[in-house]
Amino acid sequence: MRSTTYLTAAACAAAVLAVTGPSPATAAPAAPAAPAKPLTKDAADFNGDGYADLAVGAPRATVKGLKGAGLVSFVYGSPTGPRFDKQQLISRATPGVPGEPTAADFGWGLSSAHGDLNADGYDDLAVITSGQILVLWGSPTGISGGTELPAGTGTTQSPRIQTNSLAIGDVNGDGKDDLVLPAQVGDPYKANWGMATRFGPFNRTTGKPASAQFRDTEAKDRVSTSSVSVGDMTGDGIADIVTMGTSTQGGAGAQVLKGTPTGLVQGGEVNARYRGSFGDINGDGYGDFVSNPAGYDPNLTGGITVTYGGPKGASTTLPSSYYDQNSPGVPGVNEKGDRWGNDVTLGDIDKDGYADLVVGASWESGTEATTQVAGAITVLRGSKTGLTGTGSQLFTQNSAGVPSTSEKSDHFGEAVELLDANKDGKPELYVGGNGEDSFVGRVWQLQNGATGLTGTGARSFTLGGGYGGAHFGAWFNN
Repeated sequence: MRSTTYLTAAACAAAVLAVTGPSPATAAPAAPAAPAKPLTKDAADFNGDGYADLAVGAPRATVKGLKGAGLVSFVYGSPTGPRFDKQQLISRATPGVPGEPTAADFGWGLSSAHGDLNADGYDDLAVITSGQILVLWGSPTGISGGTELPAGTGTTQSPRIQTNSLAIGDVNGDGKDDLVLPAQVGDPYKANWGMATRFGPFNRTTGKPASAQFRDTEAKDRVSTSSVSVGDMTGDGIADIVTMGTSTQGGAGAQVLKGTPTGLVQGGEVNARYRGSFGDINGDGYGDFVSNPAGYDPNLTGGITVTYGGPKGASTTLPSSYYDQNSPGVPGVNEKGDRWGNDVTLGDIDKDGYADLVVGASWESGTEATTQVAGAITVLRGSKTGLTGTGSQLFTQNSAGVPSTSEKSDHFGEAVELLDANKDGKPELYVGGNGEDSFVGRVWQLQNGATGLTGTGARSFTLGGGYGGAHFGAWFNN
């Protein structure tokens, strides 16, 4: 069995993105005077077998004849890679999962996150569904049952949670995963908007955390929280929080909150608007955060920002950087409606010690009417000086080796995830296209070759028949 932890670079050097954590006997102690080491959160391991697993959202799947009821597919890793042929499908109709499937639910897909919430050694998946937070529990046989989390009463000890975003990580360094999400206290119509941290371990039967805490981010951090992301930007092994929302000074705003054993500490402003991905792009030992910029308009061209990490949170010496399809070396050109950056994922593809970035652009269009909003993904390289367009790659369904072809409204790139499901040390790329085949949806796996990602040997898989316009591949666990 394996608990979700944050691993030092020394422990990960032999297998970046591996899903097993270091034992006390093998973990390299940190030298007091040494710089902070880069940290990466484990990939999900829902059945505790040491191989990374993938959860795939199908938010509009037909369940028991009810259109749009929604489900989640779990694809388990193995020595030969992910077992696409043995997906475990979980919905409200699954025994042990509370509630009943409802037509046109459309709630399975706003946000999800993985982590070991009940501290039993198996990762769990928290997913927003029907305006509630549903935790699907991991076990030796995979996902086994679920629990709806209490909504909260609106007090500082029991904040009323908001179901538009969530994230999981150990933000107080006690070795147990915590759940972070937007929340309110007080009268629902005159409430203080902020952020709740529900500290693990969680009770599997009741869904109650060990304790809870509310942070008035409006008053303390000048941000009315509507979205959160969790990752280690300070290199100390404790997860930090990026809280995003409306600035009290107008427009969008975001702030890093450094996780410590004694509470959250402000760690600098971030140019971000909604979730993102963490990784050490420049190899300096601090996690960096990639997200859509605060001024991002999903109806326009798109773009991403990189906020570099440092010992206090956001780097005080490296300015944030902005990239779009007009940036040097980046394939393509800015066009209205591309939504370049609708999803992002970071991982060291070429094993050079720098995290690389995959950018989804699921509304990217080809030159023909038949390829309108077919979608594309772009790969940008990490380097000592930061993110670079040098050596970039572009993939569509028309790229050599990639199954199927680019067609109107496929939305290839709606979700992207780098994952090493067979522990060979080279992460593969998983791409969701929820519009494929009239919104049935599909997921592609691109292999990691000698010089980076390649369409050669690419595979794809679907839910199979009977699930209607499921939008399979709309999201992956993050």
